[in-house]
Amino acid sequence: MKTIIKGTGTKLPERRIQNSYFLDHKFMDPEGIVNPKPAEEIIAKLEAITGIKERGYISEKGDSVPLMVAAAEKAIADSGLDKNQIDGIIVAHNAGNMLEGPNGFHTVPNMAALLKNKLGITNFECSAYDILFGCPGWLQGIIQAHQAIQMGDARNVLVVGIEVASRLLDPHDLDSMILADGCGAAVISKGDDEDAGILSYATYSHANEDISCIYLDKSYNRELNYPTLFKMNGKDVYRYATVWVPRVIKKALDKAGLDASDVDMFLFHQANGKMLHAFANNLADMYGIEGLSFEGKIPTTIEFTGNTSVATIPTMLDLIRKHKLGNYEIKKGDTVVMASVGAGMHCNAIVYKF
Repeated sequence: MKTIIKGTGTKLPERRIQNSYFLDHKFMDPEGIVNPKPAEEIIAKLEAITGIKERGYISEKGDSVPLMVAAAEKAIADSGLDKNQIDGIIVAHNAGNMLEGPNGFHTVPNMAALLKNKLGITNFECSAYDILFGCPGWLQGIIQAHQAIQMGDARNVLVVGIEVASRLLDPHDLDSMILADGCGAAVISKGDDEDAGILSYATYSHANEDISCIYLDKSYNRELNYPTLFKMNGKDVYRYATVWVPRVIKKALDKAGLDASDVDMFLFHQANGKMLHAFANNLADMYGIEGLSFEGKIPTTIEFTGNTSVATIPTMLDLIRKHKLGNYEIKKGDTVVMASVGAGMHCNAIVYKF
């Protein structure tokens, strides 16, 4: 018995934020000292490194729930199931329901309960819970759904990854240009085709000295009293990611009896354009595969979505399945690796055959 992806859905904000949006920002360092470089130069350098040209923010009115509901409804519709056939809901996020303005965020009731309520699912045996696992949260939700299905505890699990980072950004931190809002969802189901579905997975959690790589803290501007804003030690994150993501992928591939040359497409967490190819090249080196071409195998969305954290992989997967990401196409029989990395630090990978 395999676990399959039965349906997917995406909701990206209609409000588009170009890089020019940040031209009037006064960027500072952690000590509150203003960066002497012109904003144009700072923005151009970040675009060159990350590849980000624009991103989406939700409206300044309202909370996170409509974004989450829209993506979930699309995934359920795509699956062809009735909503009450869903017998599990897992929502991965970073800070709960983001409230309007400076009102912070709520984690009670949890996001999955809010989603179940808004979807009108009345099946009380449908469990609804959240996971906090940083950017790899959606993949970890897929792993947990797979485990529940394989144990006979569920047949159809809705797994959602939502990020509303726009309410957590420090306007004086240049890293504020990286993160964005978005939501992706998938219905994970018991499959009848023994040739398709999840082949293997692997997860690493370090949570040692790297625990301070990504965190919430006050603004660099001492005059702003916002104590829970996104902060990142970019070089440390890059170092961790480029070392451990290839290793966790290799572990998953080894479990499936495959290597990097067997993979038709890699869906990587969209954090940094340069980082994506470092993942693939380091993985090839680990297998000792010289001259392995990754051309056409590493799709990107970061240039127009920004880093939507826990939503990056599910949104990219849905866009490809719906033929909305250039010429990228996943065909029946293709082997796809999905891998992510984020705060904790955690990383994970799933090997899936379509």
